[in-house]
Amino acid sequence: MSNSFSWKTKFKSIIIVDGELFSNEYDVAISLTPHTASLQEQTAYFDRLKNLFEQVFANTITTWREEPLYDVLKMNTNNRFIELPRPPYDQIMAAVCFCKANSILDSKITINHIDLSSWQGDGITYSVDKDSKELILLDRPDWFSDKYKNFDPWWLRPDTATYDKETDKGIYTGHFSWTNTEIPVDKKHQEHAKIFEFNPKVLDGGKDKNK
Repeated sequence: MSNSFSWKTKFKSIIIVDGELFSNEYDVAISLTPHTASLQEQTAYFDRLKNLFEQVFANTITTWREEPLYDVLKMNTNNRFIELPRPPYDQIMAAVCFCKANSILDSKITINHIDLSSWQGDGITYSVDKDSKELILLDRPDWFSDKYKNFDPWWLRPDTATYDKETDKGIYTGHFSWTNTEIPVDKKHQEHAKIFEFNPKVLDGGKDKNK
């Protein structure tokens, strides 16, 4: 399979910049190439990609780990977060979206490149592909403690996590599920934690609609 196609989408997320909250909307254009001849698999994995942007990323708060307000909001709200390894500039978001999208598609579909702009981004569009220097900015060898240092950060895993949290059970793997028809509400984050195993497996792209 070598026929590429493109898809455009958008999602809203509040960003935290220097202790202040700003509403933001991201516009995303994606170039994709399927690598499976099965139309059923193509549809399932494309549904998963749609769900990533339209449900998993949508209606979140975007920040980075060193933002003091992030700790306050985690302790006192039930918001969902996108936790970046750097401050929430659009080129960082574009790089994270590129990596996460490729990670969830299990090589059935490849993301060739992503073009991302935002309402707060002064009309600038950032394009990221596998050779982009922005990907270097995602390198955080200190992301996990020594106990979990062999695990990849959330943007390199195929689960639905958009931030990382260590618990007694393991690492948090997401508010949503690719396989359930009902999306669990993540009121207690630790209930959705588990030890993440690096065993590639085919996951359903089920269209979960509950927030």
